[in-house]
Amino acid sequence: MVQEKQTGKILIITPFHRSRRGNSLTSERIQAGLIKQGFTIGIVSLEENNWLNKLHYDLATRKYALIHGFHAAHCGRVLEMVPELQELPLVLTMTGTDINYDLKKLENYSLIRTLQLVKRIVVFNADFKEVLVGINPEWENKVVIIPQGVMLETGNPKSRSEFGLTLDDFVFLLPSGLRPVKHIELAIDALEKLQEQYPEVRLIIIGTTIDPEYSRQIIKRIENLSWVTYLGEVPHEEMKNILLLGDVVINTSWAEGQPQGALEAMSLGKPAILTAVPGNLNIITPGQEGFYIKDVEELRTAAETLVRDSALRQIMGDRAQKLVETRFTTSQEINRYEELYCGILRGC
Repeated sequence: MVQEKQTGKILIITPFHRSRRGNSLTSERIQAGLIKQGFTIGIVSLEENNWLNKLHYDLATRKYALIHGFHAAHCGRVLEMVPELQELPLVLTMTGTDINYDLKKLENYSLIRTLQLVKRIVVFNADFKEVLVGINPEWENKVVIIPQGVMLETGNPKSRSEFGLTLDDFVFLLPSGLRPVKHIELAIDALEKLQEQYPEVRLIIIGTTIDPEYSRQIIKRIENLSWVTYLGEVPHEEMKNILLLGDVVINTSWAEGQPQGALEAMSLGKPAILTAVPGNLNIITPGQEGFYIKDVEELRTAAETLVRDSALRQIMGDRAQKLVETRFTTSQEINRYEELYCGILRGC
């Protein structure tokens, strides 16, 4: 039996935990990994109607030693409402939107104040650290780089026929929630041109509807496109076997924290086509594990290359799998968080 760490209990505060989004998957993965390492981890999700009461109760009764928040803007709001959180060491993981959008609103003093208050700021890559240190050089030693790990459950086997696909279809995967920053129409526009030349091309979009109006537009757009399938929100335990049905994974975001869905597909040997934006950049080496693209024509060209060249597709897929196994493992991620917690609490 794993003994509880002597440093005490850790409370994770996350904006999402029930819905299948990046923040929820990350906090869930970290919670599970750290429990295996002997930590006692609690979670408060801001999705819950009674989250404020629950947080006050937990702080009064659970004797937490450290607070770990996800997403700077959400964390800042919680700190304003529950100032007693400042009495404990605070760790903040910045997840993407807060860096790419919220941080650019320098009049947002609440966010800057949050970054000043926390003990450590975790980001997923060196580019994001450079952004933060550029705002305040004194944050150099405060910012820690911990890439996300990939964790896929086994789940039940899936077949292409379940989704109206044949063995001859060429399937592009787009794991993404529906909101404007994900720029889903880029994939549809590019592959629509390609599909005229290669009728076997198919696109599967996997993710929840986040922005109602944008979701309505995308769903209406694909109503009469027989080659596009929208699966909606899928339980994470089913993702592995759905991703295995595809040939190539795409990420079309205008901005990213870290493309978890793309990394999951890459871990299964799928080459990647990623937009050349912060959060995606410096994950792959162009021409090795896949391609970076900037517009419709570049995406169409990269997609056609992979449709036409099965040997290259296999080579890139193998490299993508090796890359994830080397740089994006859950064990590496959990070990880094354990080191971070213990370093702060001086108890391990």
